[in-house]
Amino acid sequence: MSLLERLRSLFASSSSPAAGDAAASPSAPAAGAQAPEQPPVVTRFLQAGEVVVKEGDPGRSMFVVLEGRVAVARQQAPGAEPVVVGQLGAGEFFGELALLTGAARTATVVAVEDAVVLELSPTASREAWTDYGVESPKLEQAARERLMADAIRSNPLLATLSPELQAQLGAAFVPVTVPAGETLLTRGKPGDALYLLLRGECEVFHTHEDGRHSPLATLKEGALFGEISLLRSRLATATVRTLTPCTLMKLDREVFEKSFLIQPNLRGALVRLGLERLKQTVRVMAEPTRPSDDKDA
Repeated sequence: MSLLERLRSLFASSSSPAAGDAAASPSAPAAGAQAPEQPPVVTRFLQAGEVVVKEGDPGRSMFVVLEGRVAVARQQAPGAEPVVVGQLGAGEFFGELALLTGAARTATVVAVEDAVVLELSPTASREAWTDYGVESPKLEQAARERLMADAIRSNPLLATLSPELQAQLGAAFVPVTVPAGETLLTRGKPGDALYLLLRGECEVFHTHEDGRHSPLATLKEGALFGEISLLRSRLATATVRTLTPCTLMKLDREVFEKSFLIQPNLRGALVRLGLERLKQTVRVMAEPTRPSDDKDA
């Protein structure tokens, strides 16, 4: 299920609490019982400099800024100091990607000044969400825009495209989450989509006739792949498998061929990318097969 499908499901399944539920106080948990779930709506009063969420931490809620401003920061590389990529003020929201995917937080958010934010969990009623301006179309649009902004920031090829084409791609790409160990492309089989990796890592490898695997590359945030099969109408030349849980943007073959294959700038950039990868694959395929006793060494 894509992120946007989960979003629509979330709003469709949310309902108001039954009469009397709000007034009923939960009984104390029995010894050994799990702690009660987080309340559906929590108002948090922040002091300047206070961290709201930290990049990499688990998250199952989103936030609406009621007063004040918060800064959004991301690590540009493992171990590096976070870099501020934007600020949010009253009426704006953040944390929706972690809520929709259940994945780790993708950024650190810190209060720039004393602020008040509303934390919404998936158990909040639809009315509680819409009362604060969090509606399905608005949240979907924000999720798309932020994912595409991340994609443009991390991928040089996309950054060179016109704003109009970037907007078209943002509307056509479908965000998906994939667990670790899942194969996205298989050598010798048709590829069904163009992928853009936003979070996580994937391994690319070639499988020789004798069963050996030769690594080709490790794909990190911002990597595009799947273009060779789409552009040349041929089978995938390598296998791509997720090393970690990944968030990706996926552009199905049918949409690509209908709307983007005719775009000369995009097509030219993808052709150049595909040729470089084909050269690398050919070099690996030409590696001599090791004697069988070497395999056991």
